[in-house]
Amino acid sequence: MSTKLRIFFVSCVLAVSAFGVSPALATGTPVAASVHVTAPAQVGPGPVLDPATTSEADSQKTKNKLIAGGAAVVLLLVVIWGRRARSKKST
Repeated sequence: MSTKLRIFFVSCVLAVSAFGVSPALATGTPVAASVHVTAPAQVGPGPVLDPATTSEADSQKTKNKLIAGGAAVVLLLVVIWGRRARSKKST
């Protein structure tokens, strides 16, 4: 029973690390309940973002996350396989 619990715990940790945690939750700092907003000053137009560049950056970020997730799954399988082999060897 404890092995299943460990595997569940490790998979939960991997899932949380793959999808990320907000910085406020990660550091334990309290989040402000009320925010005082002032009227923004008049400024010129902001930068113009090229949609092709942003979609390329998004696709690269997604690719990197998939690679990291795949590596995590492979490492988890290696650990499970090693534990199973060690338990068969000891019995």
